[in-house]
Amino acid sequence: MSRIRKLDNQTINSIAAGEVVERPASVAKELIDNALDAGASIIRISLAGGGIKLLEVQDDGCGMSAEDAVMSMESHATSKLTTVDDLLRIETMGFRGEALASIAAVSRLQLRTRLIGSDTGTELRVEGGRLISSESAGMQEGTVVSVRDLFFNTPARYKFLKSDRAESGAVVDMVGRLALARPDVSFRVRGEEDKKDLLHTPGNNDLLSAIYAVFGRELAEAMEEVSHTVAPISVRGFMTMPENARHNRSRQLFIVNQRVIQSPTLRAAVDEAAKTWFMKGRFPALVLHLDLPPELVDVNVHPQKSEIRVWDEKILFRSVYHAVQEALSQGESIKEDHSSSHPVPEQAAAAERKLPPSETAEKPLIKAEKDLKSQITFADSVVPQKSEIENSYRTGPREEEAKKTSADISITASKMRVSHLTGARYIGSFLKTYLLFEMEESLFIIDQHAAHERILYEKLLYNFNENKGERRLSQNLLLAVRINVSAGEMAFFIEHEEEFSRLGFDSAPFGESSIVIRAVPSSGDSKTELEPAAAFRAVLEHAMDQSDPEIAFRDTEVFHDMACKAAVKANDSLSRTEAEALLNSLLELENPYHCPHGRPIIIRMSREELEKKFGRIV
Repeated sequence: MSRIRKLDNQTINSIAAGEVVERPASVAKELIDNALDAGASIIRISLAGGGIKLLEVQDDGCGMSAEDAVMSMESHATSKLTTVDDLLRIETMGFRGEALASIAAVSRLQLRTRLIGSDTGTELRVEGGRLISSESAGMQEGTVVSVRDLFFNTPARYKFLKSDRAESGAVVDMVGRLALARPDVSFRVRGEEDKKDLLHTPGNNDLLSAIYAVFGRELAEAMEEVSHTVAPISVRGFMTMPENARHNRSRQLFIVNQRVIQSPTLRAAVDEAAKTWFMKGRFPALVLHLDLPPELVDVNVHPQKSEIRVWDEKILFRSVYHAVQEALSQGESIKEDHSSSHPVPEQAAAAERKLPPSETAEKPLIKAEKDLKSQITFADSVVPQKSEIENSYRTGPREEEAKKTSADISITASKMRVSHLTGARYIGSFLKTYLLFEMEESLFIIDQHAAHERILYEKLLYNFNENKGERRLSQNLLLAVRINVSAGEMAFFIEHEEEFSRLGFDSAPFGESSIVIRAVPSSGDSKTELEPAAAFRAVLEHAMDQSDPEIAFRDTEVFHDMACKAAVKANDSLSRTEAEALLNSLLELENPYHCPHGRPIIIRMSREELEKKFGRIV
């Protein structure tokens, strides 16, 4: 049996590196934390080889003296703690004193720093945890840390790194999160190979400007303000409304005391607050800052400081829950006002000021469904079962004809639908969401989005299964379409480009942050029914949200999401010809009763039900 012995410092630091240094992004995170604690207002990050060959972080912070620079390379050496009591009130990003020593243990590190007011700076070179040189250097005030050849001496860890592009994307995404946590600081990520900026935030202390820089214009413009304060917690930030819901939680960011964290509690609070507003499987994008006294938060629970423990999880949950509820309620109240046929005083005043009326009042499908149920409470007969059709028709005055019709459709549900709705007369739409058809003595209400979604889904799936071996999956676009993507999304696309091609997309990178689409999956018609950008993004978001993207690309759920994104929406006006064509296409489906996500497509109201409601019969 081996004797117990004390490990040497290099081994100790290498083990510590395994806890805090997983990839270039975690190196950047630790170095940026130090820069922020040094009071930096501008932080520049340079990358080469995805940050593996070179990752350099330069700041304009307070810098270090020569003595402190040497001491910073020692394990558990820090200026941020003095006694154990300081752990109970941590207000700095870093505090463990492990970062530089751990990074230096698995790389070739150069530290150049100059204390504010000092005549000269200091330059240290450390390789594999060993100090190679220490000398004076001329430089501007602040600190520059250059990390080269990450994991050069630990090949077991090096082999777990991904491609340069993937690692670079991870760094940019991580810096983006930190930029949203600190909108008062300007962050700039630059690729050394092509000398192009991958990310640049203004640092003007405006959170919405930071969201614009990190997530793009489209998402920033869709954001609504969130603000809620109940002592001792203040919640502020921005979130999207239901009409701009996303397929995953990838753009939900929680920031506690300027620290980006992962919290099942906060995520559950948002889900609970949004569940009656957002459809199943849809989530708001949001950036929420939570400010609370540091003594009520324990940040010393995770090596990478990405998790926290608070004194009362219930209060934290309620604060975020009410903040999200208030933001959603304010958005909904505006839509109620603008959709009213009798303007309230605020609307009249807006009209006098010649403000443009909002066109978003009727957009959410949930709102339209709620309005329909409140105004026509007797519309509760869904049409998925043959027995329900038979029983409802027996209650009408043409019972013998109904029996005959029921007998004619008894072979399959599909024939039943063809027999009853072929030739139905289109009489209009309700809320620009529900198509109204009259047939014999019944009123049929069709959810236009659910119907079109089902039609596209079955056509896409059928065409894919029939033609996947013949390469006739795509429908060429007359004009190519370009969409903007984040660095992480670009890296994911490049890694799985063949899967997109297998589905029928003809797409390729277009610069550093755009993808061009030249063809989309064919639905089997002569014209393209898919909206290219929406369909492509649906697949991208769906696959990125799964733990195993390879399986995600082969799951029929990907066709669900494409169909949902491309289908006509609530508040989309359809002409008579389009409405009748939608019905005719619906009648040809194998399952015309439910949309791919399970919601009913058709509701029927008989003449008898209507006459009972109006008191014509008892």
